[in-house]
Amino acid sequence: MPPPNHIEGYEAPIHRALWERMLTLGAPRIWAAVWLVLCLYAALIFMTVMGFKWALLPLVVWALGQGLLILLTQWDTHWDDLGIAQLTRRYRAHYEAG
Repeated sequence: MPPPNHIEGYEAPIHRALWERMLTLGAPRIWAAVWLVLCLYAALIFMTVMGFKWALLPLVVWALGQGLLILLTQWDTHWDDLGIAQLTRRYRAHYEAG
């Protein structure tokens, strides 16, 4: 059976990025990039101040933090949006009736 042809003006393919989150190694792209940059900077500081063997410590911390980001994303794909909304919009724990 041949693949269906798209009729111009009526049908169009939709990119997956429009309805799925963009993930890097299983975590939201922005948070994964920020976490990686912070850990690499810490590794650079540790390497220059304390020596090469201490530079591995921030990389181990990165792996643990990345694992936590992945677990949070598997638990709720929009955990970061909810956290930011909770902090910026100041939702009440309960509302009084009347």
